[in-house]
Amino acid sequence: MTNTDSFVQFLVETGALKFGSFVTKSGRHTPYFINTGEFRTGKALARLADFYAAAYIQHFAGIATNLFGPAYKGIPLCAATAMNLAEKHNLDLSFTYNRKEAKDHGEGGTLVGDTYKVPTKIVIIEDVITAGTSVNETMQTLQKIENAHVQGLLISVDRRERLENGKSALQTVQEEYGIEAHAIININDIISFLENEDNRKRINAPEGILDQVYAYRKEWGVSCS
Repeated sequence: MTNTDSFVQFLVETGALKFGSFVTKSGRHTPYFINTGEFRTGKALARLADFYAAAYIQHFAGIATNLFGPAYKGIPLCAATAMNLAEKHNLDLSFTYNRKEAKDHGEGGTLVGDTYKVPTKIVIIEDVITAGTSVNETMQTLQKIENAHVQGLLISVDRRERLENGKSALQTVQEEYGIEAHAIININDIISFLENEDNRKRINAPEGILDQVYAYRKEWGVSCS
């Protein structure tokens, strides 16, 4: 089983990837749904961090010194990935996350962890990207901080769906902000997993799900490398 297949199966086993009938925030009817909020145990989060850390090493090793986790789902992802990189890859990066509302007592402010007192190169750790709304909010926050220099974005799943500009959210983020953006897997990896009959049986995939995902990609997907 490939690393991407292993990640798809892991997502299904933890309930983070579901197949069926769902509606996205944009109102699109989709045959699959991803929710990393389903990672509810230490074992699952540790395994997830393995995948994030491996992707970080592949795409960003030597590029950044800080991981930023947007509230709320990005917080445990960021912290767990930082721990994994330190313990298993000997990379001791700082990490930061934000509060939704600024704290008006104690140390104050919206940032927790590394608060960028010196120039810092950052990789944002997020869960899933569809429209890119959360990433845009994060970029707008970090761009206001003098020493915060975002180098890239790392997410778990890229749905590769077409926005109004005809491009995917990941493509748009890369072009608009001039940063690298990578995903552990994308919709094509999910389809490749489903194309294997043994994989479909292993996860007890719904009847006809492969054709449904094919159709969804054809209707809403973009062509990107």
